[in-house]
Amino acid sequence: MNHEIGVSNLMFNKASNEQIEFKKYDINVELEEESSNEQKTILKYSLDLTSNPKNAVINISGNTILSGEQSEIEEFLKQEDEKTPEVVSLIYQELFPLMYIISKNMKIPSPAHTISQNNVRSPEEQNGDEKKIEEKSSETQTNDIKEEEKENNPSEIESERMENKNETNTDLDQKPTPENESS
Repeated sequence: MNHEIGVSNLMFNKASNEQIEFKKYDINVELEEESSNEQKTILKYSLDLTSNPKNAVINISGNTILSGEQSEIEEFLKQEDEKTPEVVSLIYQELFPLMYIISKNMKIPSPAHTISQNNVRSPEEQNGDEKKIEEKSSETQTNDIKEEEKENNPSEIESERMENKNETNTDLDQKPTPENESS
């Protein structure tokens, strides 16, 4: 089987120059069949790599042409037991040298040399993570609002201080003093 991989879009983005401890890239992979016949299949691909923690984003998209026997092509496209299809690994391996050179030039972490060492996720999984982030964000906003309300309400702060002072005084009253011990 023969293959050709073309790049139509290439984007590297670095959020800041701050050095953040890097773990790995989360990869969102999309494949779409554009056309197919007896001898070849043309696929449109998109790889979105986001560093974890988020500081760098790499997006590469284009087309790949797989030529050969239909059974060979189908084998490359097959996905078994949540494993990455071979065609995705093939595309990634072809694009890795390009990603490595540009990421080193931009002073961002390079993706792993094999796709299996990254965290590969489908678009559905990516959307689920975004929902979790939104939920967490709304929780944080709610807590921030409560703290802000406390800061803007001096009587609430004063009542909290009084409660804390009363608790401290009660603790002092219960501790034995030298005068109480001698009686």
